[in-house]
Amino acid sequence: MSLLFQELDCDKTCDRVDEFLTEDLEKLILMSGRNLTDLRSPTLSLAPGHSNGTNHAEASIIRGLNAEAELRAIHHTIYHLPEMSKIIMRDLYIYQMESWQVADAIRYGHTQFNTLKRRAQLFFADSFDHWQRYMACQPIIDLHEYKQPELDRNNSGEKGNNSEG
Repeated sequence: MSLLFQELDCDKTCDRVDEFLTEDLEKLILMSGRNLTDLRSPTLSLAPGHSNGTNHAEASIIRGLNAEAELRAIHHTIYHLPEMSKIIMRDLYIYQMESWQVADAIRYGHTQFNTLKRRAQLFFADSFDHWQRYMACQPIIDLHEYKQPELDRNNSGEKGNNSEG
C-alpha cells in the first residue's frame, strides 16, 4: 500500500476512461467545431474548428468546460503515452476500431490485449490530469476511482486487530 497515493480501483477507473472517451469525446468534438479526424494527426492544429457563424465562446463552454482545451488535453494525453498504449488508445477512441481489430493489428491475443488495454486506460487517467492543467482546462476532471477504506466490523473506522486487554 502506498503512503503517497490512495488505493486505486482499477476496474472502475478503466470504465470511467472508456465512458469519457466514448460518450464525452464526441460531445466535445461537436462543441469545439472540430471533426474526429482532426484528432488523428499527431499534431493538433492550433487553428480553431470551422465557424458556423455563432459565438464560439458560448458554443464551446458547457458547465465550465472549454471544449477546445479539453480536446487538446485528450490529444496530448494520447500522443504522449508509451508507444503501445498510444496505439491502443488512438485506435480504440480516435479511429473507433473494435477491440478485436486493435488486438489483431498489434498482434496480441484477446487476454493479453485486455491487459494492455487496461494498462493504457490507467496510463491515460494518470496522464490526463497533467495535460488538463497544461491546457488550462477548468474544471480538472479526475478519471480515477479510488477504493473505499475498509472499515472494521464495529464501524470504528480503524483497521487491524481489535485486541482488548
